Amino acid sequence: VGCKAILVFFQYGVMANFYWLLVEGLYLHILLVLIFSPNRHFTIYLLIGWGIPTIFIITWTVTRIILEDTGCWDTNEHGGPWWVIRIPILISIIVNFILFISIIRILLQKLRSPDVGGNDQSQYKRLAKSTLLLIPLFGVHYTVFALFPDQSSNTYKIIFELCLGSFQGLIVAVLYCFLNSEV
Repeated sequence: VGCKAILVFFQYGVMANFYWLLVEGLYLHILLVLIFSPNRHFTIYLLIGWGIPTIFIITWTVTRIILEDTGCWDTNEHGGPWWVIRIPILISIIVNFILFISIIRILLQKLRSPDVGGNDQSQYKRLAKSTLLLIPLFGVHYTVFALFPDQSSNTYKIIFELCLGSFQGLIVAVLYCFLNSEV
């Protein structure tokens, strides 16, 4: 029972990570689109970041108990329970990628406006810098292996995740907290 409880909390942490990345993307997108919005939507963000993973982890736990209550739940012989977790994570990755593309489009429009000074080269440098800063914030690197089956790309996925995914929190903290004069 303890092993299963630990795995449930682990899966909850993984899913909450993806949904908080989605919340960050939604928050930034709303900041760019609705410039003068007095409403901050923090309750909705909390419900998305903690609530949606809770619903799907409870559903996953029930399906594991009913369909595949063997061992410590670390193997997936039946695909049903695994997809209860996998589909919401894939949806959050896809929505976040769409938000990322939309934000890049907004930034490109803002850089091309006549109010922004500088030549084309400096505008593209700013766009490239903005894009590179948004990649760890949005978790865009997760889209690389999001739609591949786990067995077919497991070796490359592990190497890629270890190189990029493990430093994501550090990169976000350095760029958005430690180097930010407002913080």
